[in-house]
Amino acid sequence: MSKVSRRKFIGTAALTAGVVVGMDGAVLGQIRSVPSGGKAAVVGVDALSRLGWSSFLPFVNTDFTFGQGGNAVTLRLTDMTDSRPLDARRARKAGQENFVMKFTGSGRAPLKDGTYEVNHFNLGDFQLFITADGQAGKLNVYHAVINRVVVID
Repeated sequence: MSKVSRRKFIGTAALTAGVVVGMDGAVLGQIRSVPSGGKAAVVGVDALSRLGWSSFLPFVNTDFTFGQGGNAVTLRLTDMTDSRPLDARRARKAGQENFVMKFTGSGRAPLKDGTYEVNHFNLGDFQLFITADGQAGKLNVYHAVINRVVVID
């Protein structure tokens, strides 16, 4: 492992912060922009970026539809786990979200790991990446991890 001097680390951190600020919030793929007359124009915000812990928590034990049309599969949100370190949980630092959602569904033909169009009767439509995690009894188990810094305007 190579050593990085404190001076080099601070210089790199300052440069990175400048790039992030210069991107006007378009970080972590939550805002997409395209050139428009030489300037970046916001063309859309990822719907999942507006949903956090407090959005999903009231809907534990409700159904979510993954996929569309004849390929749609109903999964139930069965559990949520706060995955921030204990000291961060106590501090409840604003703008940090780290949690895992557990979904279960029919034991027939499990979904593959991937990003799915999801619909919920109250939360609306959004895209979510899930991973298959085997079976619990006759149900397939899936997890979705949310780990992000939330920019509050």
